[in-house]
Amino acid sequence: MQEKSSTPWRKGSAATAVSATAGLVDHAQQARSAGAAQSTVSGVSGVSAVSGVSGVSGVSEVNGPISPNNVSAADAQTSTAAAPTRPAKPARPPAPSADDQPALGLPAADRPSGGARWRALSTVRPLMWLVALAVLCAWLLPGTLGHDPWKQDETYTFGIVQHMLDTGDLVVPTNAGQPFVEKPPVYDWVAAGLAWMFGRYLPLHDAARLASALFAGLTVYYTARAARRAVDASSWFDLRVLGTLALFGGTLVVVKHIHDMMTDVALMAGAAIGFCGLFELVLVHLRDDGARGGLSGEAARARRHAIVSGAAMFGSGVGVAFLAKGLFVPLVFGATTCAALALHPACRSRSFAAALGIAALVLAPFALIWPICFYLRSEALFRVWLWDNNIGRFFGFSVAQLGSESESRLFVLRTVLSVGFPAVPLALAALAGGAWRRWRDPRVMLPTIFAGVGFAVLQTSATIRELYILPFIAPLALLAMQGVERLPRRLHTVWDMTSRVLFGSTVALAWIVWSIMSSPVSAHASLHRLGRWLPLDWVLPVKPGLLAAALLMTLGWLWLLPVFKYTGKWRGALSWCAGAIVAWGLVSTLLLPWLDYAKSYRSVFENLGAALNREWNDGDCMASVGLGESEAPMLYYYTGIEHQPGANERATACTWLIVESRRTNASLPAGDWRLFWTGARPGDNDELLRVFVRTPTAAPAAADGP
Repeated sequence: MQEKSSTPWRKGSAATAVSATAGLVDHAQQARSAGAAQSTVSGVSGVSAVSGVSGVSGVSEVNGPISPNNVSAADAQTSTAAAPTRPAKPARPPAPSADDQPALGLPAADRPSGGARWRALSTVRPLMWLVALAVLCAWLLPGTLGHDPWKQDETYTFGIVQHMLDTGDLVVPTNAGQPFVEKPPVYDWVAAGLAWMFGRYLPLHDAARLASALFAGLTVYYTARAARRAVDASSWFDLRVLGTLALFGGTLVVVKHIHDMMTDVALMAGAAIGFCGLFELVLVHLRDDGARGGLSGEAARARRHAIVSGAAMFGSGVGVAFLAKGLFVPLVFGATTCAALALHPACRSRSFAAALGIAALVLAPFALIWPICFYLRSEALFRVWLWDNNIGRFFGFSVAQLGSESESRLFVLRTVLSVGFPAVPLALAALAGGAWRRWRDPRVMLPTIFAGVGFAVLQTSATIRELYILPFIAPLALLAMQGVERLPRRLHTVWDMTSRVLFGSTVALAWIVWSIMSSPVSAHASLHRLGRWLPLDWVLPVKPGLLAAALLMTLGWLWLLPVFKYTGKWRGALSWCAGAIVAWGLVSTLLLPWLDYAKSYRSVFENLGAALNREWNDGDCMASVGLGESEAPMLYYYTGIEHQPGANERATACTWLIVESRRTNASLPAGDWRLFWTGARPGDNDELLRVFVRTPTAAPAAADGP
């Protein structure tokens, strides 16, 4: 496979980056490149660098910050690669480089034994897969199962899912009888399907929330796949692949929100799938630039398969992102694709255009079927979705109408440096540490442009929340991987030790709080600081299943801690991710009943339902004033009552009226209403729900009014 010497970008690090596409390796050219890299590296005493990733084995970089003669070194490599050599792999250098030593963070005397131990562990595939499955379950399931829908996003999402299950209407998202067209319904479709399949074995809301675990699992797979392509790893258990997953999975905003029943988790999955597809398309076209005529039949078939696979991923990922939240992420993908076309001549080819055509064909069902059906059902609702929710939320003209809240102008910066830790700060560190010099390397260019455009749009948007950065964490983890590789040796150890202390303290605190809350109420006074958010006049029940899960996660974390010291430069990232998983897991098992009691509407509306059973008559209805999009579906879920919203409580014909207000401004409704019931969630000191009733003679009078 002959490279085009006229393409300057291919003379440096990116020439090796594009060789990372799996299944498309020309063995003769691989041997020539490896021989050239070995001869070049032998002239640089003790220094080995990677194209974009310091320490990536099997790939060598000559245009990085190694010597002042980078250009000549690149030319030497290119000319040497053109010379015929034996097609066999070159022998491994006798002195192991930092690239191949996962124990770089250890003293020099310990490196061989540490690397040997990790390689020995990674060869025990059944054990590694078992540990990987256990870690994945510990990451996904705690917080996903075992609690009712919580305000804010979960309640109205479940309301839409329940409406789909009750009516079979999959076109117009409807929440507690009212159209709710803020977002497209792909998450609701998947959640409704899972609730239909598993609702007989799990509570309906838990079965629906399995959609979040499914989309999060897809994100993990495609993030690992992109990382494996980026470093040309031969195994899923390559430390660079595991480290990238640790950076993604340990990012705080990911740990918090992947367990929520909301459409942003589907958006995150769509972004990961689409980015992986675009990344593979760019890699294969850059690698085979100018060499397509010399490919053998098998290599040509493999290349076509890679292009079709990448295009299908790209189109389906953009489609899922569109059906998850509308135009935002698809437009960011469009800008990223335009940047790839502008920066890489190899992408301005018939082959790449054909790949984009395939992606468009795959995207078409996602982008056309539901919008057309929705438009035919209701042109007015379609306009509300497209104009008010997609465009108006950005420019701000629909904020007052839709009730969206704008954040401070520094929100994105504050968010990415707090809940975006560690992926976003390490990605910035990678750019500042020299990755910006390789701005045409797709492993630098694509994540930077994709996330940069996304953050720029969010910063200028009139509506923004911290979870809106979810789609950009997985691509940034690829860039953050390069930041980890460039960290000083001592920082890896410091990060590891800090993670052990921080999350070890959290683990101990969770067990202490559980032991106190499981005791009589008289012992709860020591937790008075938590009384601001959680009720202290409640005894935490001991549930054997949750207790066993918490114990297993604690013991598993303690078992993994000694292994991290053999992972070298990845010990800090892996230790942080494992600590974040066990900390979240213990809170979501040991303390879950307490949190659920405080945040769930079950106790509120079941109490209301019990009171209404004695007074409710056939044909009665309940009007509402100020009842929110989160409370209305829970009223229907727990009592079976579908409210009838209205602004004028005098004009309603209903006998019952439910009013939501703050405790500080609670007032009596106008008309002949008397207070029947009042309630609030145990953990909510602000919100107040009140139900009023009027005499049977007053209801007809109101109905016969003007």
